[in-house]
Formats: sequence, structure tokens, C-alpha cells
Amino acid sequence: MNIETCTKEEQDYLVDRLVEYNLTQVEATQKENFIDLSRKIVKNGKIIAGIIARMYCWNVVYVDTLWVDQNYRERKIGKSLLKNVETEAKSNGAKLIHLDTFDFQAKEFYKKQGYVVFGKLDDCPENHCRYFMKKLL
Repeated sequence: MNIETCTKEEQDYLVDRLVEYNLTQVEATQKENFIDLSRKIVKNGKIIAGIIARMYCWNVVYVDTLWVDQNYRERKIGKSLLKNVETEAKSNGAKLIHLDTFDFQAKEFYKKQGYVVFGKLDDCPENHCRYFMKKLL
């Protein structure tokens, strides 16, 4: 038995198999297993901000990434992107959204948007914390 590096296609295959199993345990509550809610803001042909998020199987949204170029922070762009995703998610029947952030990132920003911490991972990375946050929609 050899352990090998996976290609992107093989990673997708593994995810598909896990989703297939998961759905034998808990029936999907949305038509499509995954609905992409990712958005971007472009200025002068350059991405200055974006959010990567998707709604999965059970009307739940996971925000993987929210980024705003340093030159455009403090202009409510992140808030606008997050609200856009939340609004779209609600219109698709989402009831819950979750994400994670580090202590040196945006925990306070998310708290201001109504998110609450439900978990904390210490020393990730060393001498820092990773926070897991959620919001009911």
C-alpha cells in the first residue's frame, strides 16, 4: 500500500465520496449539494476584495475566505461582502453560517456582524488562537 500525493481531481473525488456517505446519514435539505456564494470587488481591473463561501447540503454556509486589500480597509467593504453572502444565503433557505478566524485577523469584526464564538483552538499557530464562529440567519 503506497501513500501518494493527490491531484486536484483526486481531491475532488475524495470529497465527493465523503459527501455521498454523509448524505446517506443525513438527507440533504437543498436541491444542489453545493451553492457557490463567492463574490469579488474589482477596481481598475484588479481584485481589491473578495469572499469565498458556499452553502452546503443542509442549508448551511461556510465562509472559507474574506479578504480586503489593505488600501481599502475601514471602508465597510468586508461588511458589504459578508452581508451580500448572508442575504443570498437566506434567499436560498440558509439558516446558519460559520467561519473561522485567527486572533490576529478579524474576530472583533465578525462579532460586530453578529457572529459568536463556539470554539477555540489554542496554539494554532503557536502562541496564537483560532476561533470558530457562527451566526443564525
